Amino acid sequence: MGKLSIDLLQSGMVLQDEVRGMKGKRLFPAGVELDEQKITILKAWGVVEADIIGGTRVSSRRAQQEKESVADEAQLLAKRYVTQAFRGQEAGSSFMRQFRVQCVKRTTKAIRSHKFSVMSSETMRQLHSRALQSTLRPGEITPHDVVEKQLELVSFPDIYYEIVRELDFPFTTSRRLAAIVSKDTGLAARILKLVNSPFYGFPSRIESIERALTILGSNELTTLTLGLSVVHIFSGVPDTVFNVQDFWEYAISCGILSRLLGAHCTEIMEERLFVGGLLQPVGMLLMISYDPASMCKAVLLSRTKGVSMPAAERAVFGFNHAEVGAALLESWNIPSTLTNIVRHCYTPLSSPLPTDSSIVHLATVMATGLRRKDFCTYYLPDFFPATLDETKISPSALVPILTQYDKQFADTHEILTDGM
Repeated sequence: MGKLSIDLLQSGMVLQDEVRGMKGKRLFPAGVELDEQKITILKAWGVVEADIIGGTRVSSRRAQQEKESVADEAQLLAKRYVTQAFRGQEAGSSFMRQFRVQCVKRTTKAIRSHKFSVMSSETMRQLHSRALQSTLRPGEITPHDVVEKQLELVSFPDIYYEIVRELDFPFTTSRRLAAIVSKDTGLAARILKLVNSPFYGFPSRIESIERALTILGSNELTTLTLGLSVVHIFSGVPDTVFNVQDFWEYAISCGILSRLLGAHCTEIMEERLFVGGLLQPVGMLLMISYDPASMCKAVLLSRTKGVSMPAAERAVFGFNHAEVGAALLESWNIPSTLTNIVRHCYTPLSSPLPTDSSIVHLATVMATGLRRKDFCTYYLPDFFPATLDETKISPSALVPILTQYDKQFADTHEILTDGM
């Protein structure tokens, strides 16, 4: 049979040669019969193909059943949904083709377990009714107009600025910084939960903020504090266009994937990528609060014209939510390194930090493909293949990244949305 892609391996197949994972780790010797657990291990260790003996030990009855079986309704629905969402953007990209395969598998599983939902016709009718109330013309307002009005509703917590001022003090210590963070007991608890979760995977438990500072570093913890604070600032946004819980599931996915993708690059602060990915969609919440009717119009335009949500927003407002998010961060005097990541997540190669923005761009594309609920971002953002050249992320990294994402998402989501 020869070498097969990891996605074509099946239980019952037999290895022709031994298989090694990352850093040459020997996983299985020649002659081993594969099962679902062994295939999962191969994927987790970044194996992209295996040499398979011509025959397998699968019983003839089972082989016949597999040959005669056809894709069930869930798989057909998943393929149709994913195909529409990708809009053919996987063509010419091995990374995106492999990602599409993973999306079909995951969507099929979610449909079968009744954990996947699409926008109902009733919701579509409600969107259409509200969209008719929109009177906005493209170019009438700017991202800063949206932010200026919404700043009355969202005030940034003083604790972040206290930390920044303390970092400017030449004789600051971890103890002094820890004392500032500990003033906000809810924030301190979330930070400790996060550093003790699979998100970091530290071997021993971290009991104090001061210890967390020592391990992570003051700049990293400051960035993390920013991200955790912003999530709770927007906890009271009403469900006017889509369910806010579904929104945060998507945003947190962007953050986790940004950090995991960044781990495959060198000399990049992973916390900055996490927070950049987490915050890149926040502008949507401001736009919804500012003009819900026009956001409904943008959602419908995306659905009817088959374009991404950022493109639909630009057609209705004259700008997209990434630009609004960047304007918000600027108004809070957040460092330009983070602001530019958010602003350029849909134009990564124009960013002053093209590698960082390219990573968050890839994470945004992946988070859209992985979501289980169709809250409004139906189509994947416009994908730029050059971002893979910029980040040097190989298709072989995809499955290990998704494996780690699965381990981290549930706990991270619970910690960040606790109390919302």
